[in-house]
Amino acid sequence: MKIQLKPYLKKLLVTLVTVFLLLPGISTLAETNDYQPDPAITAKIAENPGIIHEKLTSAMNKLLDNPATLTIEITPYSEPGDKDCTEGRFKKVVFKTSRGQVEKLYLHQADIEFEDVQLDTKKLLEEDKIDPVSMKNINMDVIIKESDMNSFLDAKSKSIKVSDPRIKLLPDVMELSGITKYGMVRVDFWATGKLAVKDGREIHFYASRMKVNRMTMPRSFVGMIVKKINPVLNLDKFPFKLNLKEIKITRGEMNFTSYREGTR
Repeated sequence: MKIQLKPYLKKLLVTLVTVFLLLPGISTLAETNDYQPDPAITAKIAENPGIIHEKLTSAMNKLLDNPATLTIEITPYSEPGDKDCTEGRFKKVVFKTSRGQVEKLYLHQADIEFEDVQLDTKKLLEEDKIDPVSMKNINMDVIIKESDMNSFLDAKSKSIKVSDPRIKLLPDVMELSGITKYGMVRVDFWATGKLAVKDGREIHFYASRMKVNRMTMPRSFVGMIVKKINPVLNLDKFPFKLNLKEIKITRGEMNFTSYREGTR
């Protein structure tokens, strides 16, 4: 059974964690020592300081495919429109969103906070792209609803070769189930377990029970499958490196928190 179950579990869990990365619109840190604000862009911001908020709004709408709500709080070091602001330096930039989506997976809530950040103003104004040149920290908090995960899986069922894929979220427990094939044989599978962060960089699935065609599998069999799928995700493989802090599973929803220490 491991030939069919392993791709399903890996595809499912990798997809869930990619919401932390938000790669399409947020770039990796540029080399701080090489960055110099473009004088023409700086002058344009000085003429219209509000353009920063406008362009951040546009960038986040592109990134999260026009979320239902989006608020942006920009905290300057001193006064709006001063030299720090025109060159893209801010004490804090906070994004609060609801019902945005990444790769057709709805995020019920996604909050991102940049502390002591300098943004590449040229990329922001000309490309609607959020590229932190330097920062102290990034904090992220994401909530995904069980119903949204299942809708996403329904749309992906053919590509992951699993019929009727389902996730059930209970306090501190996640259940996975579906129907697939092993050769010509129909296989109904069900597994329950937990997700946990390891070394701040990896996501591991720890199965406590697994059933195939309604038969409880021995621990050695479960261990064999889990050993092959772990780590489910290694964040070192992604250019925008975040350190996962905590994963909480409550009834009907999953909450991810993460952080990254920056260059300041």
